[in-house]
Amino acid sequence: MLHARLKNRQGAHPCREQKVLVSKVSDRVYMIDTLALGKPHSVAAYVLRGSKIALVDCGYATSAGTVLEGLLELGIAPSDVDYLVPTHVHLDHAGSAGELIKRMPRATVIAQERGVPHLIDPTRLIQSATSVFGEEAINSFGRPVGIDGERILAVGEELHVQLGGLSLTALHAPGHAPHQISVFVEEEKTLVAADAVGIVYPTVPLVIPTTPPPSLNPGELARTTERLAQLDARTLLAPHFGVRTDVLHVLEATRKKTEEWVEKVRALKRSGSSLDGVASALRKEVSEESGISERDFPSYADVSIRASAMGILHYLEKNP
Repeated sequence: MLHARLKNRQGAHPCREQKVLVSKVSDRVYMIDTLALGKPHSVAAYVLRGSKIALVDCGYATSAGTVLEGLLELGIAPSDVDYLVPTHVHLDHAGSAGELIKRMPRATVIAQERGVPHLIDPTRLIQSATSVFGEEAINSFGRPVGIDGERILAVGEELHVQLGGLSLTALHAPGHAPHQISVFVEEEKTLVAADAVGIVYPTVPLVIPTTPPPSLNPGELARTTERLAQLDARTLLAPHFGVRTDVLHVLEATRKKTEEWVEKVRALKRSGSSLDGVASALRKEVSEESGISERDFPSYADVSIRASAMGILHYLEKNP
């Protein structure tokens, strides 16, 4: 994978020790590390570049500047972007969409129809995220701003868009969230999976389920992974994080591990474990399976595991 680091520019995020990382996946597909909360290798965005340009996912609201710098590194001005595709409305995927679209005068937003109201008015989304992560975290993530509904193209089950040399297919991919899409690029045999796949951080050598509240549906997630497996993708682009060629393994491991965690949390809940206890048990499992000692566990992975524990507990409250 080819990496390009931007030279220092005035106005850089004060938390960054390194600049934007732009990685070449192929001649027409690139990854931008959004440096989420100043951390590399945590949240990715992807650029599809035919004669038209699509940006798939865009990170937290506080990552907007980073994403713009990444586009600049590729020689893409905001006015060159034709489509902005937040795969779902969670803040680490769509948080900066409202700010970016103001700078992208010709871009159309593509989003799953159930997420469109939250892109237009993110009030309930912010309230929900604050209840899960707390006010301090939301201040770090940044608050999304609304998008004019006339600039949004809604996806039902499937939508095809020609990029000129590339074709983008947006597929409804529920399970992690009901308003999620995955993107398939036929010519590249490349799947931009969104959170239909688990977390595959480069420093943690296993698939970690991503099951935050409030909308986990393990049955739908299993059906989604099965549908995506039938696409015959050769490359999988994960939001958390990076490029994988073992596509079927990641999809199957996501399904299997999610089912295992639901049953494990169900047993822990019945035995009286609290959220802290459940998160600790899942963290210990990941530590043992990855070979990473708990004291060396990456902080961003730890946060993800706790959010996944919360999501499974929330699901079990509704589905005992």
